[in-house]
Amino acid sequence: MDKPRIPFKSTAKRFLQAVRYFADSDVGWKAKSLFAALIALLCAANGLNVANSFVNRNFMTAIAGRDMAGFVRLAIVSVGVFASATVVAVVARFAEERLGLLWREFLTRRAIALYLANGVYHRLNESGELANADQRIAEDVRAFTTTTLSFILMAINSVLTVLAFAGVLWEISPLLFVVAIVYAACGSYFTLILSNPLVRLNVDQLDKEASFRTGLIHVRESAESIMLARAESGVAARLNAGLDDLVGNFRRIITVNLKVGFFTTGYNWMIQIIPALIMAPAFIRGEVEFGVVTQSAIVFSTLVAAISLIVTQYQSLSNFAAVVQRLSALIVAFERKEPAPAI
Repeated sequence: MDKPRIPFKSTAKRFLQAVRYFADSDVGWKAKSLFAALIALLCAANGLNVANSFVNRNFMTAIAGRDMAGFVRLAIVSVGVFASATVVAVVARFAEERLGLLWREFLTRRAIALYLANGVYHRLNESGELANADQRIAEDVRAFTTTTLSFILMAINSVLTVLAFAGVLWEISPLLFVVAIVYAACGSYFTLILSNPLVRLNVDQLDKEASFRTGLIHVRESAESIMLARAESGVAARLNAGLDDLVGNFRRIITVNLKVGFFTTGYNWMIQIIPALIMAPAFIRGEVEFGVVTQSAIVFSTLVAAISLIVTQYQSLSNFAAVVQRLSALIVAFERKEPAPAI
């Protein structure tokens, strides 16, 4: 049967419903506390990154000027900033994992309740309208919660990074700031165009992998009947056909990744060169210190990476879109006979 195509607006609506339902649940207060702590930690991390850019700027200037006293003092400060940033990053990672686990537990319990209500599990098994509901509950819920949280935090962190570093880069060079904005916008646009087929391909790949795994499970559960019927050749043919199907689809994914990889690799390489091309002449003319050149490289790369999140995360974003579509299809199937609250 044809795979149902989930409209973007419907998928986005269910995504927001899932987030809202979790926030309003009996564990929502704990989730909100962890999320607030994560935002505070992200703010602290960005503040430390800005401070580190200035410490590194003065540090490199001290080296270029053969200033031993300044070098020692700034080395000590740099170690302190690095230690503080390490503590913030580790604690933030811990809070993110705890929040992700809390969400997965809540969402999985909700999905199980919907799956077992009103004979939904029997209807789906008999009708075949939705493939691998069990795999979607077990694996897609896990991928959805951890990946969603990761992307939400990355998006928030990108906004905070832009706010923190935009003024710094503008102060260094308005031209470099404009180049960063235009470069990141163009990179994001072309990455979206090139990687667009990955969403559908990844949805298909998840289904094909799950179907292949289901075939292997069937062999284990029906081992005796297969042996008595001497049906090994037929089973092998079906398994090999499923393997050919998923391998062919994955080859198409690899081909798209190759095209996007050429673009993103060149894109990331140029990020390292552009600041030097713009700022080095000013240093050679004696208009800026050497530390300003090194700071411009750090700030430029940080700002561009924050703006062009699509470029750096295109593979993860396409996988995430596939997972959201599969979960949306799962809830549509759950609610087909009797509507149930969104998970």
